[in-house]
Amino acid sequence: MKNLFKVIFVLYGLVLVQSACSQAPEKSVANTEQSNKDSLAACATETIMDPNNTKPMALMMRQMVINADSMKQQILRNETLDSLKYPFIKFYLVEPTDPNVLEPNFFEKSRLHQAAYLELFKHPKEQVKYYNLMIASCVSCHKDYCSGPLKRINKLPING
Repeated sequence: MKNLFKVIFVLYGLVLVQSACSQAPEKSVANTEQSNKDSLAACATETIMDPNNTKPMALMMRQMVINADSMKQQILRNETLDSLKYPFIKFYLVEPTDPNVLEPNFFEKSRLHQAAYLELFKHPKEQVKYYNLMIASCVSCHKDYCSGPLKRINKLPING
């Protein structure tokens, strides 16, 4: 439920940015330069964040990549991961980009990913191993369903 609120918040933010980009800039001479910079930054952010009407599952998976990268950095600093800081994101409950992926094999791979995710926090002394197993579950699913993000996902494992 908490993650659903994050998605709604992100989508609401996109609406606000779009609204800001479509408004005329302020005409105050003193504020013109700063206002133009702010407007350009807001419009650039909109283009980067959601150029293609991204579906909720894709937005959640983007957050999962951010989390995985953060976990990786923490592990590399020899810090123990905290499951409260990284709650599992139930991406399989929301609308995907391609509704054809919602088949039994997809849900089985999602279940396996969740299991790998939970195992990571059960083994603080073997975080590298279980982190890499979790990332392998992402790769396994994306090979079958959506290969576009594989280039980014393949940068996540910890080598060594």
